[in-house]
Amino acid sequence: MSTFNLLEASVAGGVGRFVHFSSETVPGFIFAHRPFEPDYLPIDEEHPVRPQDAYATAKWFGELLCDRAVERSDIRCTSIHPSWVQDEASYERNLGPIVRDPSVLIENYCSYVDVYDLCDAVVLAIETDLPGHEVFYIASPDTIGGHPLVETVTTYYGAKSIEFRPLDREDASAISTAKAERMLGWKPSRSWRDYLDGEGRSLT
Repeated sequence: MSTFNLLEASVAGGVGRFVHFSSETVPGFIFAHRPFEPDYLPIDEEHPVRPQDAYATAKWFGELLCDRAVERSDIRCTSIHPSWVQDEASYERNLGPIVRDPSVLIENYCSYVDVYDLCDAVVLAIETDLPGHEVFYIASPDTIGGHPLVETVTTYYGAKSIEFRPLDREDASAISTAKAERMLGWKPSRSWRDYLDGEGRSLT
């Protein structure tokens, strides 16, 4: 309801750009009640959307509201799918165990994003002159701990049916940000390596 109310107020007030915080959970597999695997990795904006849980469904509904708003008004919308957001206080607590041991599993296949890189993306999302409504994934380019994506997913997640699309690097993220880089001009500049050593302990 808050997304609906804010968007309606923005349309009524003649706001030019609405930035909507959606989520990497929208495809549905992260919080699925009946678990399923993504069709392919890295995930991108073209992946099918099949949410089962209330959180991902609500985030997707917000995107649908944006689709309709740009059809009936002059507002333009940008939806952002942030990955697991980290800051200085959370890197060691959240990512440290995964850096040390790739068998420590999280639902998004070891993906994350630095909060400052996310803020950079938000600024670009506000300032862009793109028409209509565009959706962008925002994530760091590497896996937590630099673990090889294909090996980590197949060995520890037991994934059998996932298609692996071409990777830019062995430790590429399970989330593609190619669209954000191409259309927003966004590029991440921070990594877990800026905060943690090889054992997942905070750097001084």
